[in-house]
Amino acid sequence: MDSSLFDYDDSNLESILTYTEGILDRKFLEIIKMYQESPYKTYADFQSQTFSKFENKELSMKSKGQYGNYIEKYFYGYSPNNDKQADFDKVGLELKVTPFKVNRNGSISAKERLVLTILNYMEESLDNFYSTHLWEKCQKILLLFYNGLIPSQTMADYIIEKIFLFEWFEEDMDVILEDYKRITEKIKQGRAHELSESDGNYLSTCTKGAGKGKDFREQPFSDVPAKQRAWELKSSYMTYLINNKIFNQTEQESVVSTAKGEKKTFTEIIAEKILTYKGMTETDLYEKFSINPKAKGKNSSLIRKIIGLTGDIEKTQEFQKANMNLRVIRVDKNGLPKEDSPFKNYNFNELVTNNNWEESHPFQEICNKRFLFVVFKEINPKTFVLDSIKFWGFPDRQIDEVKRVWQETRNILAEGVQLIQSGNKVSTNFPQSRVNKVIFTKIHAQNTLYEIEPNKFVGKGKESDTDILPDGRRITKHSFWIPKKFLKEVLENKWD
Repeated sequence: MDSSLFDYDDSNLESILTYTEGILDRKFLEIIKMYQESPYKTYADFQSQTFSKFENKELSMKSKGQYGNYIEKYFYGYSPNNDKQADFDKVGLELKVTPFKVNRNGSISAKERLVLTILNYMEESLDNFYSTHLWEKCQKILLLFYNGLIPSQTMADYIIEKIFLFEWFEEDMDVILEDYKRITEKIKQGRAHELSESDGNYLSTCTKGAGKGKDFREQPFSDVPAKQRAWELKSSYMTYLINNKIFNQTEQESVVSTAKGEKKTFTEIIAEKILTYKGMTETDLYEKFSINPKAKGKNSSLIRKIIGLTGDIEKTQEFQKANMNLRVIRVDKNGLPKEDSPFKNYNFNELVTNNNWEESHPFQEICNKRFLFVVFKEINPKTFVLDSIKFWGFPDRQIDEVKRVWQETRNILAEGVQLIQSGNKVSTNFPQSRVNKVIFTKIHAQNTLYEIEPNKFVGKGKESDTDILPDGRRITKHSFWIPKKFLKEVLENKWD
């Protein structure tokens, strides 16, 4: 290929795709060497057969964020730009170079969201998705995937491992149009400053710019400045794409398939099916759907059967794309949940050593998820009826508070957790719910066990109930929790 750098027709989609196959399995350093040895340094010069003037500057391989821009320049021969048109505008094709990662368990996931294009509040179409700048620029996207998480690897070692022509999947468009409407309705209500990445299931927006207060923009229906944002396909959607369309080519069970051809979004299907049984008691529902009321996973099994699924609802196509988590909540007559709501256990050492917020446990398990709350309300003592459902995600205006509690927890772990013994009970100095109104941390186990001194344990728990602190002591596993008072506000739509 050394003699044919830039040898493609930018007015022919098949020519671009065929040329792109030449980048597969080549280290970036090899691409740079080809570029340096070629007499042509731009696509235009190759087409006109004009030798390019070129000053050979040493290229830093440490600026990993520039990889996509460098691919555009050194492999395709054009300079990165912020034009409204697609990168290959003659065929309406946008180019995106995006990383994946191989997780510890061997699974593959997207390393980040796919940022599409800036959302211009003043100029964007707010009524018709197909008239947006987003659609104009990104109808077709050529995705180039590389492994962005290999230890000790510099950009010189990066290799494009997969290429994929993304054209928006018909089966996802109802959800994407629903996401678009939810986002644009906020803008039309003068609430662009309240936009959040949690607004969308598949399509959403993310902040974009230098930060530090420099990226506020005018919005059309309010005088309140709004942060500059870009349209994105969420990282969970990209993870599903990587696992089921690109690497493994497998498909999971679908919520939409249970609707037997009805043209509805998966959220509409879920709402309709679950609320068919509104007012029925838990006992009656367990009996109707043959659920053992003493089984550990009885509530998730119940919701699965109501919807008509054979497998775990969280493994369906739609829940994976939206990174959605099912929560069955019991509330009293006043709407106050009976209990705080926990997230998965976190690992003490991993929490304190990983200082990357967007790769942290609370970001991944709390801020980056959507939630389906199915609410059972108490009508008589210990008698609960199916009452309502709610789809929700943490709003951006609460992210800093979650981040603060995460950092406080990390500091406590780094400095040494204080274990205060009172008889057979032990308390800690982790962030408590009486002070932290949005998120806090506490044990996530029925039985406790604390190593208050080396080899001196207090509690009836087992070693399997514990995790190792950075200082070597073992204590009961902990998780982050939503306080029930905040959850009540969520269910009352105060944090939409």
